[in-house]
Parts: sequence; C-alpha cells; structure tokens
Amino acid sequence: METSHIISDIILGLVGVFVFFKYLLKLDLFETLLWEAFILSVSMAAFAGAAKFAGIEKAALVSGFFQNLSATVGALGLVVAAWFKIWEDDTLDGKIGSIVLAIGFIIFALHQTIGIPLVISIIPVIAMILVAAAGVAALLKGRRTLGTWLLLGVLFAAMATFRDSFVSNQENAIDVYHYLLACSVLCFGLAASRRTD
Repeated sequence: METSHIISDIILGLVGVFVFFKYLLKLDLFETLLWEAFILSVSMAAFAGAAKFAGIEKAALVSGFFQNLSATVGALGLVVAAWFKIWEDDTLDGKIGSIVLAIGFIIFALHQTIGIPLVISIIPVIAMILVAAAGVAALLKGRRTLGTWLLLGVLFAAMATFRDSFVSNQENAIDVYHYLLACSVLCFGLAASRRTD
C-alpha cells in the first residue's frame, strides 16, 4: 500500500467530482458532455489509481481505460468546449458536440483494440496547445477571467506532464502529478463556469 499516492489520487478524483457538480451540471447538455468527457474520465482514472495503489491489481486496467478515455474523447471535448466558450454566443451546437465526441470515441476504440500509442500521446499535446490558444483568444476578446483560467489549466497540466524535470524523486513525482492535475481540473471547471467577464 502506497498511502501518499492513494491520498493524492483520491484528492484528484474528488476535485473532479466537485467541479462536475459545482460547475458543469449548470451548463447546456452538450457543453456539459464535452467538459465532463475530460474531467470525469480524469476523476475515474484517479479513483481507480487509488485502488491500484491500495493493492487492488485489477484496478490498474480500469485506471488505464479512463486515462486513455481522457486522452482521446476528453482532450477533443476540452478543445471544442474551450473555443465555444470564448464566442459571444455561449450555446453549443449539439451536432458539433456529437461529431467531436464520436471522433474521440472512434480513436479511443481503435487504441483499445489495436493500440495506437503515438496518436494517444500526440492528441493531448495538440489539445493543450489549442486550449492555450483559446485562452489567448479570450484575453484578446477582453474576457480576461475566462482566458486566465484556461491558460492556468493548461499550465498546470503541462507542469504535471513534465514533473520529472523539476521533481527528482520518482515517488514524489507521482504525487506532484496528481496535485498539479487536480489544479488543472479545477481551473478548467472555473473556466467552464464563466458566462461573462
């Protein structure tokens, strides 16, 4: 049992659940689906990760499943939700939301069946660049609060991804990853909640 990893994973999962109930449920259906595709899949991966660190071996498969879901469906959903958020009309067309989710699920299904690790590693990087671009666009449109939350979400996600460059101890790096990702999820939740600045 690895207590510190269990705690940090549970905190990450709880932050995602908090964001879902506090911010996402108030949005239109497809906007909620796009944000939660990332946030809830991260939360489920975290809870399964906590179970894995507690010694439940099969939980590793569940955690990996939701990690892949967040890296495909979640990443694509996050990009579309962020860009729609900066437009004056805050409503999200259900067709666009459905198409994005369908594409994400196709990529996810292909990875789960035949394995496409290169795509799985590239999609989140491109997605975060596009979300950062949405944050900059929001700042340029005068929506400072929205832009700031989007950029902070990307910053924390990038720091989580590259935590090994500033945390030398691998055991500590796992916890740092969880806490930074929790900060990222919270920032995206705060961005999702913005209607006007």
